[in-house]
Amino acid sequence: MPSPSHPTASPVAARAAALLTLLTLALPLACDRGGGVDGQALPGAGDDAGQTVLYRDEWGVAHIYSPTIVGGLYAMGWAQAEDRPTQLLHNLMIAIGEYASVVGEAAVPSDLRAHMWDHYAIGQRRFAEMQDPLRAEIAAFTRGINDFYVAHPDDVPEWWRGRQVDEAMVLAFGRLFLSNWSIDEAYEDLVRSGVRPEWERTARGSNQFAIAPERSAEGAAILAIDPHLAWEGPSRFWELRVHAGELVGSGVSLAGSPYIGLGHNRDVAWAMTTGGPDTADVYRLKVRNLSGDSTADQQPAPEMLYDGQWLPLEARTVELAVQGAGAQTHTLWFSPHHGPLIAQQGDEAFAARIAYGDLVTLEAWRTFNLAEDYTGAVAAMDSLTLFPQNVMVADTSGNIYYQRTGRVPRRPAGFDWSLPVDGSTSASEWNGFHPASDHLQVLNPRQGWMQNCNIPPDAMMPESPFQLADHVDYLFSGPGYGRERAGWTNQRGARAVELLAGDDSVTAEEAMAYINDVQPYGAERWLEALRQAHEAVGEARYAEHQHYDAAIDDLLGWNGALQADSSGALKFDLWKEQVFAEENRDAGAALGDEIDQLYLTAVQRREAPEIELDAAESGLLVDAFARAMDVLVEKYGSLQATYGDRYRVGRGEQSWPVGGGGGRGGTTTLRNMGYGAERDDFTRWGRSGQTSTQVVVMTEPPQSWMYLPLGQSDRPDSPHFADQAEKLFSQRELKPTRWRPEELAGHTTSRTVLDKAP
Repeated sequence: MPSPSHPTASPVAARAAALLTLLTLALPLACDRGGGVDGQALPGAGDDAGQTVLYRDEWGVAHIYSPTIVGGLYAMGWAQAEDRPTQLLHNLMIAIGEYASVVGEAAVPSDLRAHMWDHYAIGQRRFAEMQDPLRAEIAAFTRGINDFYVAHPDDVPEWWRGRQVDEAMVLAFGRLFLSNWSIDEAYEDLVRSGVRPEWERTARGSNQFAIAPERSAEGAAILAIDPHLAWEGPSRFWELRVHAGELVGSGVSLAGSPYIGLGHNRDVAWAMTTGGPDTADVYRLKVRNLSGDSTADQQPAPEMLYDGQWLPLEARTVELAVQGAGAQTHTLWFSPHHGPLIAQQGDEAFAARIAYGDLVTLEAWRTFNLAEDYTGAVAAMDSLTLFPQNVMVADTSGNIYYQRTGRVPRRPAGFDWSLPVDGSTSASEWNGFHPASDHLQVLNPRQGWMQNCNIPPDAMMPESPFQLADHVDYLFSGPGYGRERAGWTNQRGARAVELLAGDDSVTAEEAMAYINDVQPYGAERWLEALRQAHEAVGEARYAEHQHYDAAIDDLLGWNGALQADSSGALKFDLWKEQVFAEENRDAGAALGDEIDQLYLTAVQRREAPEIELDAAESGLLVDAFARAMDVLVEKYGSLQATYGDRYRVGRGEQSWPVGGGGGRGGTTTLRNMGYGAERDDFTRWGRSGQTSTQVVVMTEPPQSWMYLPLGQSDRPDSPHFADQAEKLFSQRELKPTRWRPEELAGHTTSRTVLDKAP
């Protein structure tokens, strides 16, 4: 059988020419009435009908056409490896616990966690038990990855040479992503008890909102999908469109994972945000002999007390190859009733138990991908294999649906499950799991819209149908998602409520503007506080301070939006940074509580109390402003410097200005980013936040728009390395997905026939 053809536009084509049959199709732009393009067939039709073909559009995005799901997933594996040849393998190495062999000592804790939760071994067992069609589809995806590397040996990293991706690695990566939410929940229980193990919490956030047809100017439901994760590493999303048998749609996945992760098919769109029920616990154990070399022959075996008896702890020895440091041997210890030991203090140890055991999650994602209406998404959640999330769904029948999903244990009463509980008694054992019917959920809320931006269910909309008193507390919210389980919101959630409650006819353009909104909720109250402070003490105190006097009117007249070209936005940002600086930590926090009234004004729709400052508070505000203006001129050379002079989106050596807040000191906006440390030129580049923003209008067929923060390709010589950063993300402009063949026609830049696809 001939080798797969390859687009001449790819930088690897020349290296692989001997292995590939090159077939390049340049499609003219005009469509004729027959649905073709100036006599040419539409993508996936004509001579390409019945073949597995990978097209690329002008953004380098993969558009996959195949007669079967297995053919489509084969192409998906191929295309992911083509775009992210190193990142994909990094992701799998992290999942199987061998990443230290690539990057060295820094990855040892990550590798130990992968072994602690046994991702790879469980993936091997689960794949051996798996039945078709899921088994065949995962195998096809894996084969597509391997076939790409065979055809392009120069793209294979030296440290991977001689290996092949196997299906268990793909399942292990899915488990890594699935379990990390619950693992973090367990560590947070431990931290709340005062025990601080070596652990770095993963930064996660997201936005979502759903609009019912009666509040949509489009006459159809609208869904906004906006995950906020790291822009590099395992959580970096990859964009695709697919037409492969029953698998049809648009969205994103992760390098190393099949199916559409977030996006839409022909009938259903789905979004997820971090926040959900409590799916993990920590048990406090009484132990003995757990010190020194507990595996030595002359040492008594480590034991734990359980129901009055001493039981042996279970040991697992892990051999790690560490790049630059040779081999390491580690012993992991496990409670036979609870799970791995994650910390020890004297004769106490702490065991973490997460609800997902030896589960894998790809079947649930397949169910989302093939859903025909919102009930298909409900069926995916019925499996109890999704991580704790807020899930919103919209369908072409006009339904909008929400579920606070997760695999939630039934916990016995009498324990504070937000802290480590007594593990020496069977009285604290879980009693199975809550069915999905117990989860908080609503279909077509009477408000006609809903949002969740990592906030508790009572803050999703005014007069929310969800109140803590009506639910088991750990189903309502996990304790790691806020200081309290209810009664609060954040700036993003408050701003979303303000926008959506005030618009009873949302257009697609407005939905895109809302998910990209750069106005921090409550900024006007801070400006009012500064005006009062300036009039009370600032005019006298800083009458001869050049920068203060020249800048105060600019900030007080600012429009409240963190726009890239705004000088007022940069003044606000630097001022708030000084208000909450370390030397003002307690006073600044107290003042913030007085000024910010997010839950009161957004969710309860009540007027906030008037701001009344004492002399010390006024002094804090004007002193912080004076210091901020000195910093502004010192670093950026002029009081006219703009927000985009400081905040950038960049990759490689290039960067571009961006608008939108990153959360420090009350500057969070719906268009959310986390910025890296200040660079030598005083800029701060985005490194997390909006990672694959999508808006879907559920007409028949759906219409959708999206962008990535950087680009589709990881190849520095590719035109798609940072094109979306420059031309879309920096501009806050989502592109049409062109997910249907009629939309794609005239917009392809390459065509690859994958002759080896099953």
